[in-house]
Amino acid sequence: MAVAEKLELCIAAQNFYPVPGGAALRFLRYFPGLQRRGASIRVVTGTPRRSQIAPPGIVREWARYPVGAVIPAEPLNGAPIHRVRLPARKGLRRLWVMNREVHRVCRAPDYRPDVLQLISSLPHRSLLRPGPLRRQGTAVVFGYTITFNQNLNPVRRALRRGFMRLLSRQIDCVIVNATAMYAQARAMGFETRIEVIANGVDLRRFQPAALEVERRALREALGIDADAPLLLAVGSLTARKGIDLAIEAWSRLNHRFPKTHLALVGAGFDTAGDDPEKRKFARRLQGLSAGSGAADRLHVTGFVDRVEDYYRAADIFVFPSEKEGMPNAVLEAMACGLPVVLTPFESLSADIGEAGRDFCVAERTSPDLADAIEPLLKDPNRRRAMGNSARRWIEATMDLEGTLDRYMSLYRELSAARRKAAGR
Repeated sequence: MAVAEKLELCIAAQNFYPVPGGAALRFLRYFPGLQRRGASIRVVTGTPRRSQIAPPGIVREWARYPVGAVIPAEPLNGAPIHRVRLPARKGLRRLWVMNREVHRVCRAPDYRPDVLQLISSLPHRSLLRPGPLRRQGTAVVFGYTITFNQNLNPVRRALRRGFMRLLSRQIDCVIVNATAMYAQARAMGFETRIEVIANGVDLRRFQPAALEVERRALREALGIDADAPLLLAVGSLTARKGIDLAIEAWSRLNHRFPKTHLALVGAGFDTAGDDPEKRKFARRLQGLSAGSGAADRLHVTGFVDRVEDYYRAADIFVFPSEKEGMPNAVLEAMACGLPVVLTPFESLSADIGEAGRDFCVAERTSPDLADAIEPLLKDPNRRRAMGNSARRWIEATMDLEGTLDRYMSLYRELSAARRKAAGR
């Protein structure tokens, strides 16, 4: 096998592991495959604000360092981590420190990356001045992975569109993960090249339990009876993800299906943190749990490393999110052969299959969600048929290897063009 030509890839993200986040975790999983294809990866990241999700002990450790200091960090999946201490409070100074560090790392005499991949909800939160890096021959790529806030007044919407138009002209490419996101990116003002690359799913890691005995063993390890129906929701425990709706729907079903369990897998449950909105929502979840009359069958796990064990042990996956790009959790559940019940989040499209065949869609209310879950609880054959169809769709369209090939091909193309433009 021919040895792939080396490509220096720098990933820039204000928050990276161990702060859970869909796009950052997805790229972390991509690292081994990108490295096999010739990428040499380095991560430039910062420290989270206290209100953001992170193990408290780590945040306290980071706080010992002065703002702007580089914090020692262990490599992740073979990639060195350059972590800078950011100001604790949200604001322009935090953004300035992060941007300064990205430029300092990427313009060092001994390191000039071929491609800088920005991972952020907004491009300016990762890089305010792409120009100097592009002039040195570094291609700048932004991943647009979740829709921006659409509830703005016309003046603010026009200002944001103008800003995005100007900024996007300084970016070599915007990558979106669904066809619906392409149209949204254009509507937001992105005028540069846009490529659609689906989120890749590791089909070996995320696959159905091979035998019923394996599934029973997984459930036993989780403390759930083999014959008890298990609903599963995966994602941060936030209002946007609709975790409260999942609990309400499960509660509505309890009197008809009294053995049913609900597992909530994800970080964010915090009744004592310094974010008032998160405290309020956590208390709401506590109230819903207490009011269900079945709190012993509600499992809140926090963030877990082996989320696939929960997918393979569950019967139905519930995803009542309000806003997404291409949700990793839905794709992983489908790859594990789970029937999925979701709500019509922004950017939902045919990229994830056909509604009614590969997944179910319910209106974003707890009664509608319960009504969509009930037929699947009643009929194991229906669950099996939908889960099998979902697995086939993911195999055909979301295989991780194809996604990695697309990324590396695009990175090499953009790098060659940028180097030529810079005279390198």
